[in-house]
Amino acid sequence: MAKFAAKFSMKNMSKRLWLLFFLFPFWSSAQKILNDTVQNVYGPATTGYLLEKDVLLDDTLLHHPDTLIDDFHLMTLNHRNGLLWQDLGNEGTAAKNMVFQLPDNSFTETGWTAFSQFYAPDIENVKYYNTRSPFTNMAYTQSGNGMSNLGFTHAQNISPDFNVAVNVNRIVGSKQWSASTSEDRLVDHWDYTLSTNYLSKNKKYRFLGAFVNFNHKQEEQGGISVFEGLDFIPEADLSGDYNTNYQERLTGISTRERWNNAHIYHQFQLAKGVQLFHVFDYQRQKYFHRDTLISRNFPSGIYPDSVEAEKMKNYYFFNNIQNRFGFKGTFKGFKYSLGLTNRIYALNAIHDGETGNRKTEILAGGNAGYWFPDSTSYLDNEVYLGLGESPNLFIRSNLKIKQFDLGFRLISKPSYLLFNSFSSQVASWENNFKNLTYTSFSGKINLSGKKAWFCPAANINLIGNHLYFDQNQSPQQLESTALLMDFDVNAGVRLKNWKVENRFILNVIGNKEVFRLPAVINNFNLEYHVKYAKVLDLYFGTDLYFRSAYSGDAYSPYLRSFYLQDGQNVWGYPVADVYTNFMIKRVKLAFNFNYLNRGVPTQGYYTTPDYLAMGRTFHLKVNWPLFD
Repeated sequence: MAKFAAKFSMKNMSKRLWLLFFLFPFWSSAQKILNDTVQNVYGPATTGYLLEKDVLLDDTLLHHPDTLIDDFHLMTLNHRNGLLWQDLGNEGTAAKNMVFQLPDNSFTETGWTAFSQFYAPDIENVKYYNTRSPFTNMAYTQSGNGMSNLGFTHAQNISPDFNVAVNVNRIVGSKQWSASTSEDRLVDHWDYTLSTNYLSKNKKYRFLGAFVNFNHKQEEQGGISVFEGLDFIPEADLSGDYNTNYQERLTGISTRERWNNAHIYHQFQLAKGVQLFHVFDYQRQKYFHRDTLISRNFPSGIYPDSVEAEKMKNYYFFNNIQNRFGFKGTFKGFKYSLGLTNRIYALNAIHDGETGNRKTEILAGGNAGYWFPDSTSYLDNEVYLGLGESPNLFIRSNLKIKQFDLGFRLISKPSYLLFNSFSSQVASWENNFKNLTYTSFSGKINLSGKKAWFCPAANINLIGNHLYFDQNQSPQQLESTALLMDFDVNAGVRLKNWKVENRFILNVIGNKEVFRLPAVINNFNLEYHVKYAKVLDLYFGTDLYFRSAYSGDAYSPYLRSFYLQDGQNVWGYPVADVYTNFMIKRVKLAFNFNYLNRGVPTQGYYTTPDYLAMGRTFHLKVNWPLFD
């Protein structure tokens, strides 16, 4: 504890808290303005937004910014997602889900998801604002060991029917071992989304547009180095000071991913309840990998075969132009859409000279559903069928009746481009894998009251022709059908000053040789509320996380993917966080002490083979919304 306390000296903490001191005078003056002038004029009720899926369903009821303090104390993106992603121990690092997730389309995709699946902006979740006054939302998170996360949103109506907005996110993560300075970068992330929407005065024409830039860089450390004769250091033998006692396995390796994606949706009303629509997407995505010291890094086992080259540079470019035309409408509770989608895509290995592998993919289909008069119950169906050489198929059906939600999915999509074709100085392959198939049944019951809730859910998945990287980092396809089930129960109670909540997930895995997931996942939260000086609501709480030990997939830097390994278990230990959060007017603040139980029973644990989870850390977080 003495060593830990030294790290949080006034000198070090001043570097972390400069933002709060800088913002304080503006914060105070802003609150005075709100109190004296516009608190009853502008606020969350006058700021709203729509998602594209709302427009497709002709649902124009605006969503409003979240003003609740619940779960605000969750500091990292992984924690805000229930800590359900296996990462490399730090914010912004490569990640994969601990609970099986179905694909959400039947398109051909690259297969590189270690960064994009978790950190890239999602076009489907872009917020198209409508504000009566300028809306600005600022959020900042800082930890004691160099992790910071900055979020900024500004939206403003140019006219009553025309809005422009910008959303910016910045993630910085510092090395936990082999760091030359406290700011030695491990992760450097930027993304921004420019969006706009327009509705004509006669309400017949609507336009939504977004441009997404995603720039993510990770320095590859390969985990911690070990002593001669050991494959890894057992958790019981771990030392408390990671940076002093451990060195990185890899040097001179970095991976970067850059996107520039444009998206347009617009529709024109032909008659009452009938609209013609068009969706356009342009995607240009770049994937870079560099190793300047292959001979030094080769003994760490990150490459499958012996290589003679000293340096490696892999450049892959993915381009996609996609158009969808169709019509949609509503009639007495029925909602429908029908359209044709054309994609022209290519993945080129630029380091081998650009190749002309441009391909075309055509899908026809849409959705049809009925919404019951209570507006909370519906039957919605979606079907897309490939018209080209590959039998793309996507069928989704959802039935929601009050507290009950049932779902069905049937998906057939082409194998990922990465698994079919890859070239580098250390490994290359050409394959012709079969389509991936998924059949899924899901059910959920939402029994919620004012003070208690009980929400059990189940997912049953049959997975055919599953693609994975084996222990030698070679692409393989599973010939048999695998059964994966997960049972998820979220329950809790809220009393006068106490809140208790628990989420339990059980993974039932039919093929444990290929699917490596923890059997048990449990998140527990206990929170106590107290009113200070009769005006300030303070919330004190603790989160307890547990994942049963499992043979988690290892991470391959040059593949930017996870692969099977049999030598090391990860997790298997409980982790406790404590926090306090509160609000001053509309400004939210939180303080979190992460991994409080470090040293009981071990000084650390692994999230991925060779990669240690972040050690005991202090976090602070502030969110400041402005509505004028």
